[in-house]
Amino acid sequence: MLNMPARVPLDVDLEDKLLYGLTPMRLAYLVVSLLAGFALWSSPWSPQPARVLACLLVIGLGVVLAWGRWRARAADQWLSDLAIFVVRRYRVAWSGHIPKRSGKTKAYAAEALSSN
Repeated sequence: MLNMPARVPLDVDLEDKLLYGLTPMRLAYLVVSLLAGFALWSSPWSPQPARVLACLLVIGLGVVLAWGRWRARAADQWLSDLAIFVVRRYRVAWSGHIPKRSGKTKAYAAEALSSN
């Protein structure tokens, strides 16, 4: 075997850019939002001004998700981090039993109503 030095490219960990500097995922955000905007526009579900507003909101959301960046992070990363934070912020635990109501709660409620 010959000892042949090989060079490894330095940009192997970079994402591929397909169109207008968009990665495949961000291009999908843009295409889906454009299709959804067109579907909203072409269906006669409301008057024209409401459809225009809905189309612009949907397409604008797709544009922000495709090209939007803040503090060197993509908008979809911020959105996923926000969702993870909200889910992890609150914990729901099952205690295994359902508390029974006592008769006192009805008496307290009747007392509160009669005092007004």
